[in-house]
Amino acid sequence: MKIDDAHRDHIQAVQEWLEKNVRVYPTPSRISLRQIQLDSNTLRGEALLFVGDTLPGEALTLRMGDAGWLTFTSPLFHSPLGAPATYGAIELTDKTTQAVSAAIQGLLPRLLPFGINPKTQEWVTASTPLRERISDAAELNAALERITHPDFEWSQSVAPD
Repeated sequence: MKIDDAHRDHIQAVQEWLEKNVRVYPTPSRISLRQIQLDSNTLRGEALLFVGDTLPGEALTLRMGDAGWLTFTSPLFHSPLGAPATYGAIELTDKTTQAVSAAIQGLLPRLLPFGINPKTQEWVTASTPLRERISDAAELNAALERITHPDFEWSQSVAPD
């Protein structure tokens, strides 16, 4: 398939727009998570990520992952300049991304991952109700209460490059 000049120009315009608008962060000494909001029924929500002392924070989307840990998605640009694609709105170094992942995993206790439940020998899948993936409801509820408190903040050191 041959790309015509109009498409080529549009691709170039999108690339230039992304270069101007994607926020690029160098590796900081620490990251912080604040203003965490999670729906206790779905374990989906948001948190503000602060990269070092940079303000304002970046809004991360949180969800329970297949492996039983809370995971995140960085902010996204949807269809910039009409492009039929989604692009990351921020760029973090690998070390920063690892620190963010570790911090988010530390917020809640692990749920049963997808696969065979070692106790029941039944499959845990995307169709398994969330409540059946919880090992200790009291521990999970205590963690949810703690992290969704308005004054809660979680800081994580970032390994130097």
